[in-house]
Amino acid sequence: MRELFACLSVVGLCVSAGLADGARLQKLGLAKQVLPTKIGHLGPDQTVSEWVEYVVGRQECDWRLIFDCFEPDVGDHCPAPNGDGYDGEPIGFGTCSYWGEPEYDDCDSQRWCLGNDWCNMYCSNDMQFDPAYGGKSAERIEVAWYWYVDGPGSGENMALLTETFEDFDDTCEEGDPNHQGEFLGGVLVTFGFYNGDPGGYYYADIDLCGLEGVPLPADGAGSYNIWLLTYVGDNPDYPEDFSLATCAQPMLWGTGDAEWPPPGDDVGRGRMSHQGPMQWDDDYPSDGWHTAPDECYDYTYSFCPDPLGATLCFWVAVECVGDIDGDDDTDETDLGIFLAAWDSSAGDPNWDSRPDLNFDGHVDQADLGILLANWGCGVGK
Repeated sequence: MRELFACLSVVGLCVSAGLADGARLQKLGLAKQVLPTKIGHLGPDQTVSEWVEYVVGRQECDWRLIFDCFEPDVGDHCPAPNGDGYDGEPIGFGTCSYWGEPEYDDCDSQRWCLGNDWCNMYCSNDMQFDPAYGGKSAERIEVAWYWYVDGPGSGENMALLTETFEDFDDTCEEGDPNHQGEFLGGVLVTFGFYNGDPGGYYYADIDLCGLEGVPLPADGAGSYNIWLLTYVGDNPDYPEDFSLATCAQPMLWGTGDAEWPPPGDDVGRGRMSHQGPMQWDDDYPSDGWHTAPDECYDYTYSFCPDPLGATLCFWVAVECVGDIDGDDDTDETDLGIFLAAWDSSAGDPNWDSRPDLNFDGHVDQADLGILLANWGCGVGK
């Protein structure tokens, strides 16, 4: 066990400065997927476990997507050229207003970034999701970023640290946006060496099934940090091996403009996640610290999706895919929720995203098939 988190926070890291002055939002096309090489779990005591070699498909899990900043990717309003119902990776669910509204025709997997002149290797944002999944662990993570080094032919080792907290400061008054919140833990992921070429949009779908995941806030509301790091050599065994990347930034997208919880919905729609407009960026300068209020920004841009935020998805591994109400079984209560939303789509009065078990924006026979196939799962345990 090694005290990586303390090292990152205390030494301030060795980085190049990058200012937001003059940076302009721009869109990039489909990302290049990168695969992890090693995984280290960051515990609440701020130490990193021994490294685990990343193996694709080590163990199979059934997933529930509970926090999404990769919208929109799925839905009949975004038909893919191959007709399979989604348009590129990463695959998320719709959270920007409602599917099918023609003014929201941004049906590709492009994301926003701020170009090579902006370096933001450490950012913090809030997150809100269905409290039924509070206190669980995210055992699958999707994340996207932009990486720049020194032009064609240059490159460096890529690493990513994702960590969570119980609270978030959206007032821009404290230098630490998580100052009041309990530190929960996270995961440190290495990806190996990648060329700058001269900059690129990357994403990773990190499967932690069977491993320790990222702890989620107990009440469904808290915050996350993303660190974009580099390291020396092929075996990052020590905290001092890591520093902030030369110049990188999280890609930007949004969890949408929906209120949380939705008006008139006491329970909350199971997979409708949300984040506020404030994000803390480490860009003034990029030194491994957040400075109030100079590095706290309002990411409201008055277009869909809004507000923007670092692109991140958290998935929870579930034993019962048909568990609609989040109590770890599939029974009559789940059936009742399903029937109340039967034959509905996003925007209908009886729409509820929880029974949409295949994430296609409708509650129909396909979802009923999933529910029945999992009937009785977890009951009596």
